[in-house]
Amino acid sequence: MPSDQGAADPRPTSQRLVADVLRRRIALGDFPPDSRLPTERELAEVLGVGRNTVRAALRQLTEEGLVSTTLGRSGGTRVRGAADPDQTPRAEILANFRATIRDSLEYRGAIEPLAARLAAERAPIEVRQRLLRLLDEPADDLSSYHRLDSEFHLAVAAASGNQVLHRAVEQARAEMFVGGNALWLQAGWSLGHAANPAPGPRLRDEHLAIALAVLSGDGPAAEAAMRAHLDDSHRQFRFLIDQLEKLDTPR
Repeated sequence: MPSDQGAADPRPTSQRLVADVLRRRIALGDFPPDSRLPTERELAEVLGVGRNTVRAALRQLTEEGLVSTTLGRSGGTRVRGAADPDQTPRAEILANFRATIRDSLEYRGAIEPLAARLAAERAPIEVRQRLLRLLDEPADDLSSYHRLDSEFHLAVAAASGNQVLHRAVEQARAEMFVGGNALWLQAGWSLGHAANPAPGPRLRDEHLAIALAVLSGDGPAAEAAMRAHLDDSHRQFRFLIDQLEKLDTPR
């Protein structure tokens, strides 16, 4: 049997994912020419990646001529030049975001409810109790909300006791949330959550039913609660994209 050692990894690296979503946000016009991008720290927090990953992605965009970086108090990374008249239309880019998020959530809907069921049925009591304690961690802003949301979902996956399933959840979330979280850049919490409470209460409300079902050892209830949560997440992302499309609609 031929060895596959040295074969290219078909999965996109974090650097390429970050470069891609920033490229698309620039193409959307959300960062117009000469506007300053968020800082490396802000991008890393919102996108859920390390600062080195952000730095490498920005270098890639610099090499492409999309951005330039200057030092000093008035420096930073800015979008270069005028928009390309032949660039992909904004509506098409948003449609791509919508389809990608749909596909990701359908996949997560196949694996994360099973992870929650197995966590309820297999995990030691102290592991199940930790899920509930995670909901008491402070989430004061969008970046901490995203961080704790990922921590909770990955803790459920780890509690399933199935390493293949855990890796699948980890990869699915990583690939989805670099792109999904990028939709919140410059949008803030209020655009996507206008009718919802602040990040902390929202985080607890979204996950409490899952944590309680896992804690009680009720596998079917944990599975159903996770599926309902992912359905709600899909509605939330659709709503956010709807709002971004309205921002582009002439009045």
